Amino acid sequence: MDLARVLRVLAVRPGEGRLVAGVAAMFALLEGARGFGEVAADALVLARLGPDALPTALPYLFIGLGLTSFVLSLAYAVALGRVARTPLFVGIVTGIAALLIAERIGLVAGVSELVPVIWLTVFAASAINLTIAWTVSGAAFDARQAKRLFPLLTSAAIAGSFVGTLVAGPIARLTSVETLIVVQAVLLVAAAILLTRLPRPRARPALAGPARSVVGDLRTGFDAVARSPLMRLVALAYVLLAVLLFSVSFPFLLSASRQFPDSVELATALGLLSTAITATSFVLSLTVANRLYARLGVTAGALALPLIYVVGFATWLLQFSFATAAAFRFAQQATQRGVSNAAWSAFYNVVPAERRAQVLGFMDGVPGQAGTVLSGVLLLIAANLRGLEPVFALGLVTAVVATVVVLGIRRRYADSLLAALRSGLAEQVLEGNPGLPAGLERPDVRGALVSALDDPEPGLRRLALSLLGQAPDLRPDERQAIAARLEDASPAVRSAAAISLAATAETGRDEAAAEAIASLLESQDPAEVVAGLEAAGRVPDCAASDAIAPHLRSMVPGVRAAAIRATSVRRDGEALLPTDALLAALEDEVGAVRRAAATALAARPGSAPGLMSILAIGAPDAQDAALAAIVPQASELHEELLGWAHGQIDRAADLHRAHNALVAWPAERTAVRDFLADVIDQRAARAENRAIATLVAVGAPKAGGLMRRSLRSRDPDARAQAIEALDSLGDRRLGRALTACLEAVSDRAGLEPRAALDELAQDEDTWIATLARRLRARGGDTEDAEGGVPDERSAGLLDIMLLLRRVPLFAGLEPEDLQRIAMVAIEREYPAGTALMRQGAVDDELIVLAAGSVRVVQTSDGGEERFIRRYSAGEHIGELAILRDQPRVATVLAEDDVSGLVLGGDALRAILRERPEAAMAMLATLAERISTQ
Repeated sequence: MDLARVLRVLAVRPGEGRLVAGVAAMFALLEGARGFGEVAADALVLARLGPDALPTALPYLFIGLGLTSFVLSLAYAVALGRVARTPLFVGIVTGIAALLIAERIGLVAGVSELVPVIWLTVFAASAINLTIAWTVSGAAFDARQAKRLFPLLTSAAIAGSFVGTLVAGPIARLTSVETLIVVQAVLLVAAAILLTRLPRPRARPALAGPARSVVGDLRTGFDAVARSPLMRLVALAYVLLAVLLFSVSFPFLLSASRQFPDSVELATALGLLSTAITATSFVLSLTVANRLYARLGVTAGALALPLIYVVGFATWLLQFSFATAAAFRFAQQATQRGVSNAAWSAFYNVVPAERRAQVLGFMDGVPGQAGTVLSGVLLLIAANLRGLEPVFALGLVTAVVATVVVLGIRRRYADSLLAALRSGLAEQVLEGNPGLPAGLERPDVRGALVSALDDPEPGLRRLALSLLGQAPDLRPDERQAIAARLEDASPAVRSAAAISLAATAETGRDEAAAEAIASLLESQDPAEVVAGLEAAGRVPDCAASDAIAPHLRSMVPGVRAAAIRATSVRRDGEALLPTDALLAALEDEVGAVRRAAATALAARPGSAPGLMSILAIGAPDAQDAALAAIVPQASELHEELLGWAHGQIDRAADLHRAHNALVAWPAERTAVRDFLADVIDQRAARAENRAIATLVAVGAPKAGGLMRRSLRSRDPDARAQAIEALDSLGDRRLGRALTACLEAVSDRAGLEPRAALDELAQDEDTWIATLARRLRARGGDTEDAEGGVPDERSAGLLDIMLLLRRVPLFAGLEPEDLQRIAMVAIEREYPAGTALMRQGAVDDELIVLAAGSVRVVQTSDGGEERFIRRYSAGEHIGELAILRDQPRVATVLAEDDVSGLVLGGDALRAILRERPEAAMAMLATLAERISTQ
């Protein structure tokens, strides 16, 4: 089996190998050291104390361990805020190794009182080393990588522990139990050396702000836990699990000390049991953990451990012996190491990356050690009672409580992932409700707003009217100032004034507002009609239905859309526009009309069957609108929607595979091939977005916008958390299929490039099929009659589209939009020296240069000409005249013979309104040009 296949089996993806190998080796060395050290420490302390002293001594050791680990964890949390991570981790690990060597020298010198100190050192070191290991891995891998790779890291840790525990007994027989302490120190030094050589993980943003105090550092982890409902439950679980861990260790060690009084035999027995545990853990981590996480989520792995405790303590209450003690210890440790550890570590990926190490240190140091101390206190109390049954009963009750807490964690996990995404994306602003603006009750604020009603800028007047409409207890003079704006020159301002008057009317309908709205609705100016319809939608009682109804049939798209929005808030909306008419409006070529119809249908009972019909057979844009409308009714159509979403995922996966095969044919890049590849990507992204929208509709409707933005985010943490949240919120089969589609887009097993092209030539999507046939024809294939080479007119249109794609403004548009632009574009020739545009002229044309170059010059009032810049083929000029109604600020002259495509402003403005990506591309172009001037 070659290396690539091994990595694929281990779920390691290209580019991850070196980092995964380094982190896995670190885990193996630290856990190998832990295996040697814990076998030695247990054997030494049990042999020194003897069975009679153990019931009293062990609880004190547990309390001492908890207090020691607590102090170390606090020091660790402080150091995290002041020392670079790698030097800190290396210093801690090498310092522990040096302390162990010093303690071993003390034993040689005959200081036998060091045995309890060695036990505390070994177990406290194990806890802090484990924290370091998971901190390094948490910084190196995001939430989705954690879910996939943490079981592998757990396997590496188990493999190291396996070797350490397996050979601990033989080494103790050949030398002594004390020698195992030296071996542990050597392995720790090797781990420290490896830490200095690990590849650097993904860069994390630095925390801004002034230097923090020691108290501030200590509070960092605590505050993050206190703010998170999930982390609060995890902290409680840490306390309970620590109590459970030592409630198992106490009876087991007592039983083992009675069974094996000789220290070497005890070390051998403990080593063999630990070897069996680690071997089983290794198998579980490789074969069970990943499947369990994929099928039931990472929370199922966390739930497994308290359930084992419930079964184990119930068994001990029925029958306690060394056999049942060893069996319980075996099941508990194998489950913890092989299944649960990675699951608990994955929970920390809901914490912002820059806080994750402090939170992990706090959790291990405070709740975990508080549980350790508590277990010691409880065991001291139980030791004064007759027999171990009280310990078993205490353990059973604690295990049941821990199970309930983990079930709560399971319910909170997806919500916490969404909260983490909202925190990273400022979602409070993106999706939140700003509420009533502050200060509207203050006279000075109200006075400023009234003054703004006379501002020359219409936008400011409209804003002031909107705010005054929300103000409580308007005075008569303030209402009079608002009423004066009913005669404003701007129809949008008149509409805002009518809305504000109606909203602040003390009783009944405001007649002045109603007359203003009626006047707007009767106008022949589309802008005034739209303003009137917007007002009619905001204050339905101020507009008659028969004044709205005619505008539903308007030839102006903006008027139609506004009329649909106005009817959707009226009680007689059904009569004004039946459901069938709204469904038909979903097929409108204008996006604003489709969106308005979707909003109306979302609130229209009984529209679900019609919406599902459009999802099944409608045009792509109509399907998107229908999906937006169907979200409030998703619960009624759960199975139908999930089935449709599965089809979308299958479609996206097929397109991804076709794209990856396509880029290998032909060998050289061509404009047609690149166009086809981009169209395939666009169609795949649309199918994925539909599946995502469906998943959130049936699982978390309020998080839809958040999830879509997060899945397309450039931040790997945001993408990973979003995928994990989808997997937790929605249908698990659909979530897994979507995850595979999003994460494995490079998979193209078994399909040759030419076969992929043949399939694409028969695709159901017209543009994919057309471009594939064009590409195949250029490759020398003979086309069949059904899908022949495009005729001269079609070929010419496609050539114009290919030219438009060379311009950044149009590069990201879908072919339908490019076709619309190409059909209205006019080809023009400009001889050398001709002015394509003149300074001071008023027009709104944009020219895409197909051949030749031009220079831009500006003439001053004194007649002096200044050169601005030069443009060549593939660039565009004249966009400012489209964005603003102002004369040209410069002259554009052809330097040689120039040919270009001329686009009118109306067509381009329609594209900018419909397609945000085109508007963003124009903004990027303008920003680049401004920066180079």
